[in-house]
Amino acid sequence: MEKNLLYIQIEENSLNSAILNEIKGYCGENPNEQLYVINAPLGDKKYKYPYQENAVVILSPRHKLMFVDLKGDDESFEEFYDDFLEDINSISDKYNYRNHIGRPREWKQNNTALISYGNLTSFKLLLNNNKIAPEIQRVSELLISLLIGSINDIDKVGAKVPETILARVKKNIILFDGEQTRFIYQEFNKKSVSIQGLSGTGKTELLLHKLKELYIQDESSRIYFTCHNIALANNLRERVPNFFNFMRVDKQIEWHKRLWVTHAWGSKNDPNTGFYSYLCNFYNLPFSRWSVDNTYEKIFKQILDRINLLNENDFEFAFDYILVDERQDFPSVFFELCEKIAKHKVYIAGDIFQDIFEKADKSDVAVDIVLNRCYRTDPRTLMFAHGIGLGLFEKKKLNWFPDSYWNDIGYTLERVDGNLVRLHRDPIRRFEDLNTDDFESVVIGGSNSVGDVVKIITGIRTKHKDLLPDDIAIIILEENTKQTYEYIDSLSVYIGRQLGWNVNRAYENKNKIPNTVFVSNSNNVKGLEFPFVICIAGSITNTYKFRNILYTMLTRSFIQSYLLVHEEKGIDQNKEGLRIINKYHYIQTIEPNVKEKREIQNKLTKFIQSNTNLSYEDFLTNIFDELNIDKDKRSKLSEALLKTGIDRFDKAKTIKFIRTNLEFYM
Repeated sequence: MEKNLLYIQIEENSLNSAILNEIKGYCGENPNEQLYVINAPLGDKKYKYPYQENAVVILSPRHKLMFVDLKGDDESFEEFYDDFLEDINSISDKYNYRNHIGRPREWKQNNTALISYGNLTSFKLLLNNNKIAPEIQRVSELLISLLIGSINDIDKVGAKVPETILARVKKNIILFDGEQTRFIYQEFNKKSVSIQGLSGTGKTELLLHKLKELYIQDESSRIYFTCHNIALANNLRERVPNFFNFMRVDKQIEWHKRLWVTHAWGSKNDPNTGFYSYLCNFYNLPFSRWSVDNTYEKIFKQILDRINLLNENDFEFAFDYILVDERQDFPSVFFELCEKIAKHKVYIAGDIFQDIFEKADKSDVAVDIVLNRCYRTDPRTLMFAHGIGLGLFEKKKLNWFPDSYWNDIGYTLERVDGNLVRLHRDPIRRFEDLNTDDFESVVIGGSNSVGDVVKIITGIRTKHKDLLPDDIAIIILEENTKQTYEYIDSLSVYIGRQLGWNVNRAYENKNKIPNTVFVSNSNNVKGLEFPFVICIAGSITNTYKFRNILYTMLTRSFIQSYLLVHEEKGIDQNKEGLRIINKYHYIQTIEPNVKEKREIQNKLTKFIQSNTNLSYEDFLTNIFDELNIDKDKRSKLSEALLKTGIDRFDKAKTIKFIRTNLEFYM
């Protein structure tokens, strides 16, 4: 697996090749060292300097900004340095950093260094000589963030070193890694560019940065940003103006003229409500309403086939650029269509590991950049979530991946003796300043009574004096039952009485609410993160669905997750797996033999086929049968469901809609 923490902006030439090769060699030996090599600020082509081909600027957290003169023209190099600092100051002023880091005269002595390459003996020595004290490291990191376009909310992160564990993680300065930076700024010699990564690797954020770059570089460009999920599309449409404002984009958003952000289908009556409806209108094609018989495969193939019949002179590109989020929700023909109708580029982001029981070889689109460093979750939490989700600590595994796929999701395999395997993950910058030996990333408890849950919260609040109610999420992993909601009622009362905090029943309002404890089932947590997560279950069952939910919910935390299980059968082996992770920072497991792997895949294939073969009509029939809905009411309820924003096969929301509207249809 190629490490992804080095980014080189400049093109290699006879003058810089020696130092670039030294840097690459150093990073090969020190793969977790984050380095950027530039000769101008990224993100705006207006920053150019007469001497920039004769110099490099080396950026690395915990170090000064290192300006290296390759040619030896002192006067020109000094001019380059002064102009560069002037532009940093201008960018700092643009994003309101100046009030926190000050003017160049306040930081250039402590946070920058001028080096002549002729006097340089080794790159390693260069780094060692330019390490800086912790109290001024944050200023260097903030300067780096300005230069690479990884802009932070300066009022939230600040320049002062946070004092508490909670504040250090909350106020972590976000810096794009090498692969993230490459996606935003590198020119790819192909029409479709695809990134794929674990949840929490910043895929959607990168698409927003790419959207910003595309929107400002060409004032006549037409851009479509789409995804399958209606709720995500609505969220993106709300985020784009806020993101543009935050990034100080001075161009007004021209909705439905230069920019569209919608889900993939849409309405026949309004072409701007969906990607499909827009294309039907643009190419004057018949519109097929959403029904159980229509699929993305069918409707987008129909459009592509009709467009392919057009004469070259009659064909017109619908857009200049198309951006697609959640790649895994679309068939390959969808991306063929996107390539056909986009004049310049198609940018695609997908989740490499949305379901821990999907087929490891499932891939419809070639991937250009793999993001496998999860910046949301402590690596120990992620390892335990994978371990318990896949059954790696148990004799019978629920899933096992080929070595290449383990690498794709961020693991390095170490085979020890026989079939003993250790799975390692690289450390993450967000957690490197924490003494992780002081706390466990995951805590497994036995009792999930409301009293014990409140005791846990009280303990967290005692240890973290700056804890807020909305720093905590309580997630019920059981199916939605009367007992589940009675439990939440009791818990809410107890939290209010014992802690004086309000509770947000997120399964009702679908949102985070400031200064309230987040309580929900597992259906309303996608995309959210919390410092502390408490997962509550009756037992650890061996169903694929439960294990996948358990994996997903445990990784919602970025400091600590709790797993409270009433029935402790089989929990000891998972506790031992967790103990090894906390002590040695790797998963230790037994690799299944060939026969066992075959049995795992056969069982998993049957499970996947049984779920894939279930049509939406069958899905609704099963729910109607479960709820004892009369047959004469089913067709009207089915029609009504197709007009809502509820995603197909979302059982919880479908049941809630039916129960809420059943009286109306009676």
